[in-house]
Amino acid sequence: MASENQKFLISFVGSDAATAEIEKDAIMIGRLATCDVVLDHTAVSRIHAGINYLNGKFFLINLSGSNVLTINGRLLASKKTDVLADRDVLQIGPFVITIKHNGEELHLDVQEQSTANLKSTAPLPSAEVLAGGRMKQEEAGVLKVFWEKRSREKDDWGTRLRPTKKPVPGKAAVNWMPTRDLRRPWRIGVFVWAILVFGTLAAFAYIKYPESYAPKPLANPHQAVEENTLIAARPNANSCTTCHQPGASIESACITCHAGEQFHSSNTKAHEDAKVTCTACHREHQGAEFDLKASAIRSCAQCHNDANKALYNGKSVRTPHSGSYGYPVEAGDWKWRGVYREVAAAIPEISSSATGDASERERISRHFHTVHVGRLKVASGMKGDKNGLVSCSTCHNSFDPVDRETPRQTCAACHTTQAGATDRDARFATGQANCISCHVQHPYSAKRWSEFLTDDAVERRRVAVSQQISALKPQ
Repeated sequence: MASENQKFLISFVGSDAATAEIEKDAIMIGRLATCDVVLDHTAVSRIHAGINYLNGKFFLINLSGSNVLTINGRLLASKKTDVLADRDVLQIGPFVITIKHNGEELHLDVQEQSTANLKSTAPLPSAEVLAGGRMKQEEAGVLKVFWEKRSREKDDWGTRLRPTKKPVPGKAAVNWMPTRDLRRPWRIGVFVWAILVFGTLAAFAYIKYPESYAPKPLANPHQAVEENTLIAARPNANSCTTCHQPGASIESACITCHAGEQFHSSNTKAHEDAKVTCTACHREHQGAEFDLKASAIRSCAQCHNDANKALYNGKSVRTPHSGSYGYPVEAGDWKWRGVYREVAAAIPEISSSATGDASERERISRHFHTVHVGRLKVASGMKGDKNGLVSCSTCHNSFDPVDRETPRQTCAACHTTQAGATDRDARFATGQANCISCHVQHPYSAKRWSEFLTDDAVERRRVAVSQQISALKPQ
């Protein structure tokens, strides 16, 4: 058998430090300064891995239960071992370690890569090396041998009767630490009174605020087991832990779950900057029949109101459009910024109608009319073309000069629900403006406006949304 202590040569690529030589029977790799190979990064465990020499072979042991260790791109599970061969490539966090095996010497070349290129480009070992250098059945106890060798280097300091640190030279008083065996314990009465006080407060809260203990049921969409839904990755199925997880916010659970094939949870930049989260608009535990979408639409006017004095990202909100809504033209000028980039990306008709607008006014006018004309089903009581779609004459009674008064009245036919109407979106309360028709919060949703669009427009939107969601997903 070879000598007990083997030679490990450790060098850091791109560093001015000289190659370190360590003659030991085992080395440790990790984030701690006491490790033989120190890899300072949050993706590296304090003691991440070890390399042990046994029976003429170098064994790699994964000592981390939380972070990843790969060998030649293959994951090495926690507490598992593998034999190292020449030209093996290890990946620990952003560090790539290339192995050079020369007899009883093991050379480790450590190179830190950027997070954009973590995959090693070093060549893989040959098939002969892989076939003849891996661990045999009788060497499965290498992990036990590794820890036995490491334990011989340490003293068992720390009991109930002595300090947990090694003694320092000097007087005996320096090494003395007090124990708790003679300390007067707390009286039992303290615990009894604490239980009575907190128990009384809990009983009062249960009587006065029972919803804090037993909230109302979830809304029906979150209670049901809906398979193959296009807006969620999995069904909630009335599970508490789907939304409420230790150490994680409810919003993170919303974003993780609502990542379906036809929906992305991205929001408007203004709301993101103002820290407006999912639960600010979508409330839960309001009862099984509670409509989450209708509640979110109503929350627009509840928040954007002159009576709301709160500041969002340092800015105040107010009642929009001076309490009104409609055709965005005042005194012959457009008072509208056009369709936002995210919204336009999900409406392919806007891009296909681009002709090189001569002015900003022409661009805004093109956006407005492309969204409406020939794409939407005409509302009840309104004029449409022969196919029942919105046309120019739906809103304008004349064109020379252009009628700009009638559109102000026709907007309400589509953007509110009239009393007794049966063919409008039932999510909108009677007489309430449909804010999200123009102010889109989740632009990448194939179901948006589907009840108002033609079949061809729905399919074009579905394809466009799928392309945008694919581009947003991490590669």
